[in-house]
Amino acid sequence: MIQSVKVKNLSLSKDNVRKSNRDADLDSLADNIAAHGLLQNLVVTPLKKAGHFTVKAGGRRLRALQRLIDSGRLAGDHEVQVLVLEDDAGSAEASLAENFHRVAMNPADECSAFKHFLDKGASAEDVAKRFGVTTRFVEQRVRLAELAPLVFAALAAGEITLGVAQAYAVTPDVDRQARVFESMSRSYYGDNPDNIRRALLNGTVKATDAKARFVGRDAYVGAGGRIERDLFGEDVDESWIDVELIEQLAAQKLEAAAEALAAEQKLAFVTPVLATHVPYDMECQLHEYHPPLRELSGDEQERVDSLSDEGDALIRELETELEDGTPRPRRLRRGSPT
Repeated sequence: MIQSVKVKNLSLSKDNVRKSNRDADLDSLADNIAAHGLLQNLVVTPLKKAGHFTVKAGGRRLRALQRLIDSGRLAGDHEVQVLVLEDDAGSAEASLAENFHRVAMNPADECSAFKHFLDKGASAEDVAKRFGVTTRFVEQRVRLAELAPLVFAALAAGEITLGVAQAYAVTPDVDRQARVFESMSRSYYGDNPDNIRRALLNGTVKATDAKARFVGRDAYVGAGGRIERDLFGEDVDESWIDVELIEQLAAQKLEAAAEALAAEQKLAFVTPVLATHVPYDMECQLHEYHPPLRELSGDEQERVDSLSDEGDALIRELETELEDGTPRPRRLRRGSPT
């Protein structure tokens, strides 16, 4: 029998078969109930106190409803529809049946459903709020919905896993996805997400690459550089696909830095090397530099001659020995070099 009961008159039964993960994604479930109402009735049995029931199946829904009432999002006397079992004989069986025979929704169907709402004009934020998920989750599912048709069909048919589909979504280029998918389908390791990502990103540069960090994201994007973001990775998992532009910008910035350093240090030249190490062939070109000598001025020549004479005198003095064989103590004259 179906009847309407106030949430505050419901309590969780010990016969509920779900013992673990009772609070998993409870906020998400609460948001979903707030947006759409309770779409699946609770299964209850009556207690001795008139009008009070114990919930045999639907414990997470009951907790979500209680959380909504506690937060003020639902009224304190909010009522829900429940299926009332007249005795406890089949309550545990009903709880098990409800949980055991529940089939998770195919990820491909989720993707198509979320994309449907966005195509109708809803924002990712609005859809996320109504279904109790994060905006990023909605964006991820929509990205999967935009996979190359043969890749998406494989996901819908269960031929590839969700993790494999996410690997293909690392780039929005559906033509590249299709080429790699056809190639990987013939490979022994074609279902490995890491192998798929490497194949798709071949010829691109990660945001953590030394040249990318040297150029800077703003400069790269400002010059028209394109970026592909992996929605299923970390925030830093971006791929910069215009490699030639990165090389050009890095070379320009490095050359400017070399010119500035040469001017600051008064160097004849500074050779920029666009690498994290100096290549061996460039090292072989390095050699000592001996600047050409110029003629001394008259004063400079006189000073050199004076120092030379003084040096000769010191040598003669040091070479003179006393009778006992010990060197004569050195006498330093005022102004003479030590």
